[in-house]
Amino acid sequence: MSTRRGELFGGTARIFAAEALLVPVGVVTAAFLSRRFGPEGYGLWTLACVLVVWVESNVAAALSRPAIKLVGEAADWREVGPAVLRLYTLVGVGLALLLWAASSTLAAAFGEPELAGYLKLLALDVPLFCAAQAHRNLIVGAGMFRERALVSAARWTARLLLVVLFVEASGSLKGALWGSICASAVELLVCRRYARPSLFGRAGETRGGAYTMRRLCVYALPLVASALCVSLYNRLDLLMLKALGGTSAEAGVYGVAQNLALLPSLFSFSFAPVLLSTLSRALRDGDEAAARQHARQAMRAVLLLLPLASATAGAAPEIVGLIFGTEFLAAAAPLRLLIFGSLALLLLAVASCVLTAGGKPRWTFYVAGPLVACAAAGHLFLIPRSGATGAAFVTTTLACAAALVTVGLVRQLWRVAPPAATLWRSALVSVVAYQLLVWWPGPGLLLVPKLLAVSAFALAALLLSGEFKAAELGALRSLFRRRTRGASLRAPGGL
Repeated sequence: MSTRRGELFGGTARIFAAEALLVPVGVVTAAFLSRRFGPEGYGLWTLACVLVVWVESNVAAALSRPAIKLVGEAADWREVGPAVLRLYTLVGVGLALLLWAASSTLAAAFGEPELAGYLKLLALDVPLFCAAQAHRNLIVGAGMFRERALVSAARWTARLLLVVLFVEASGSLKGALWGSICASAVELLVCRRYARPSLFGRAGETRGGAYTMRRLCVYALPLVASALCVSLYNRLDLLMLKALGGTSAEAGVYGVAQNLALLPSLFSFSFAPVLLSTLSRALRDGDEAAARQHARQAMRAVLLLLPLASATAGAAPEIVGLIFGTEFLAAAAPLRLLIFGSLALLLLAVASCVLTAGGKPRWTFYVAGPLVACAAAGHLFLIPRSGATGAAFVTTTLACAAALVTVGLVRQLWRVAPPAATLWRSALVSVVAYQLLVWWPGPGLLLVPKLLAVSAFALAALLLSGEFKAAELGALRSLFRRRTRGASLRAPGGL
């Protein structure tokens, strides 16, 4: 169990460190584009990216769960590699064609004629992105977490450099779109260094041909449907805000709030795949007790992020003003709500991975299916009355409700749940952290030491409350010593 626990949290730490590049890359890119093109131009960029990212990330995320589970169950990832790549490629090409065909209709629906050209251009990114995701899932499912981290680092570094380069060269938003497309191509090339499944090869057969395209598709159907529902739900607020009369500038302001609420989602990108891979391999080896313990600790880890979300909410106006400027200060109000909604969606993702590993993919759809209809009704009622704040309220409230229901299903399946003591400790520390950030002024760059100080207080408070056991602290110190020793041995002059 200790070995798999090390894999789970060590792999998550590596991938999170790489995916954490999304924060500076996303912030710098957003700041660069918003200051270069203003709220209206940045609003168009946000709207185009939201539509395409919804197409890409939702389908890719939906297919990732069955792919990672089947790879984790297989003795060799090459048995399912060709089927996974073939499915992703077919879906990617089909989605690109649909996006191209629907671009003019979508642009007319949002009252932005320029949007059609942006969507047609970004359609080129969809097959590249999907092919790269297929490779990433093979890498994660096989337990190659270090290699998966290097892939993410390459993508985000290339994205920032290429977006800035193409914008400076072209002077238009299309340059930023070309930068994103080329970043996906870079990611795919790096992936091929670690896993090279054949697109036209035949999947291996074990246990009577279990790993076939048909089995992958059948297992994926409820997961694809649930992921599409969650993804559409997660972006429905911005789309309906614009469709219900909002301007491009208002969409840009709301897009800023969504971008700044990305941290929990970022943790989901790194944690959920590693968790699913670890649980699948544990169940393959017959270690159900370890799988249950990992599931409980995973949900507990999400609760421990609550003080960070609260800190973001408390300093929301200062964060927005420092990064994006005073003209985007209206984003602070929806940000204070969306950061908690993002954390709830992280808990939903973690619990859904547990259900998937436990062989209950349909249960994820039972939760996600009603989300879109409920959110649409809520937005129709609140957006005309409360604007962006109403949209954020609907998104956050429903996300919390869905997370609670999914955790309840996990408890029904495996009789495990996140510790109640952790919830109360995190909630209490979060309230204090929020008040400290509201009462303590920290304009400009003073915000950075202010956030660090409050974060240190939150960690110290959790330590003093007894949240972390001696065994956990010992394992953390041991992991840190191994990393330090390894770094010293790799340094010039090391033995």
